[in-house]
Amino acid sequence: MSLTQLLIQTGVTFVAASLGAIFGAFLARRTETFKHLQELRSAAYADFLRGFARVGRAQSDKMRDERSAVEELDGRVLVTDSRSGIAIYGGKEVVHALSRFISLGTQTLTPEGMQAFAELCMLMREETGKEQASFDDVSKVLFS
Repeated sequence: MSLTQLLIQTGVTFVAASLGAIFGAFLARRTETFKHLQELRSAAYADFLRGFARVGRAQSDKMRDERSAVEELDGRVLVTDSRSGIAIYGGKEVVHALSRFISLGTQTLTPEGMQAFAELCMLMREETGKEQASFDDVSKVLFS
């Protein structure tokens, strides 16, 4: 093997290794960004549901006292904070479903509100990578 062939082979190997390293770093960064976005999205969804449940529990408390008022306020703060997270990190369909639920008064006391909330939960579930569950199953879990 001549010196020219050795230099060409070394150059090609160097270029290929450099491109591989750059491509690998790009993919790793992209994967981390996607993972971080999914974590923020999931946290916003979980916080919304946790806050909504906290408000509902406090409002249904038969003995409305200072504790239930504080719990309701904490829940409302959590819901408000998570709504901004959903607006930023949520998928288009979830943001639309949340908007629809809000336009119905964010209440699950009416059949329309219950349906909107269940649909919102189903979309959140879908976006976090879980397999699809039936509307009936989700409704039963939420409202039975």
